[in-house]
Amino acid sequence: MRLYRALLRAYPSSFRAEYGDEMCAVFAERRRDTTHPLLVMVLWIEAFFDIAWNALAVHLDILCQDLRYAARMLARSPGFALTAVAVAALGIGATTAAFTMVDYVLIRPLPYADADRLVKLYQTTPVNGFKYWELSPANYRDWKRGSTSFESMGAFTGHLVSLTGQDEPLSVSAGQVTSEVFPMLGRQPILGRYFNAEEDHESASATVVLS
Repeated sequence: MRLYRALLRAYPSSFRAEYGDEMCAVFAERRRDTTHPLLVMVLWIEAFFDIAWNALAVHLDILCQDLRYAARMLARSPGFALTAVAVAALGIGATTAAFTMVDYVLIRPLPYADADRLVKLYQTTPVNGFKYWELSPANYRDWKRGSTSFESMGAFTGHLVSLTGQDEPLSVSAGQVTSEVFPMLGRQPILGRYFNAEEDHESASATVVLS
């Protein structure tokens, strides 16, 4: 009977408390009257599907009762109902936004080759109250020249620029990178080519890349 009592856990606890003992007594009597092994197996299969189907029906019935009760209570207090809906909507929206951010920042891998091997280097000497500081060009060249732990090293910095034309100026994010950055990331341009080390200086001709 332990197996049958375990199957009864598919029912809600309130249903088990009211009808569980009676159902166990009926099944025990049927089990005593069944002696043939094949009939015993049929009895257990029948009990399993009977409990599965009826437990689902009981859960649905209780859910419908709860929904009807909740609807009546909310209809009596529309202000509370609107507040509850608004709070629930805000909670769901905030949770979705937080999960989306965590998914993109922490869970999904970076869209680069060997993303697990990429690291970002900072200067740790405190400057103006900041614990981390970007390298100066001279320090970057010294670090790159003396590095023995990295396969490749590149520098980048970002800033805002104004894009002008026939319409109103548009503020866009831009960046300056050294020639090592794109090959290190394993990215290939859609059209054109990236600039190389010989072109990595201010007087070099411009390189237009679609990536």
